[in-house]
Amino acid sequence: MKLFQILLFCLLSSGLLFAQDSQTTNETQTTSPEVSAEEQTLSAVKKLIGFIRYKKNDKALALIHVGKFSDKLLGDHKISAAERKEFEEGISEYIVNKAFPIALKYFDKIDITYDKPSVNGKQARIGSSILYKGSDQIKFAWILSESEGAWYISDFETEGKLATEINRTKNIEPSIKKNGIKGTISLIQKAAKN
Repeated sequence: MKLFQILLFCLLSSGLLFAQDSQTTNETQTTSPEVSAEEQTLSAVKKLIGFIRYKKNDKALALIHVGKFSDKLLGDHKISAAERKEFEEGISEYIVNKAFPIALKYFDKIDITYDKPSVNGKQARIGSSILYKGSDQIKFAWILSESEGAWYISDFETEGKLATEINRTKNIEPSIKKNGIKGTISLIQKAAKN
């Protein structure tokens, strides 16, 4: 079960896992006055899982808000716009090549149970669980942010800890300290290709 939790955590938080800011995609969700924020957030998460299951990686990636994810990962580190773009592109490639295949392996045959979304302004949390191997219940949560009228997955929570917080302190900050931002970006790009 611990291995599964680690792999599930990889969906949105693997050592160098972040997402592409893709608000300009033609798959952008639109907010409708008839549809509640709770329904919109749950729809975004279910679409993400569906796109991963059907290997529609570009559409799945479009539901992840890399800008917010990257902000949390970088913390107080200031980087140039060009470095930020490179950072996010590397993260996007990593998600498509590494995280989505892992997620597909585990979400493909397992039904996810969703709690009622909790929406607070432009932030939302959806508790979820899966029954792994018929007996182990694994709980986790999707963290979403509203941006320009649409809801995007912006973080992932497991065992009460945010993926961005864990990755910032265990991976990003040590790498930036040791390798600088350029070296960290290079490591992300290399990991995405291997």
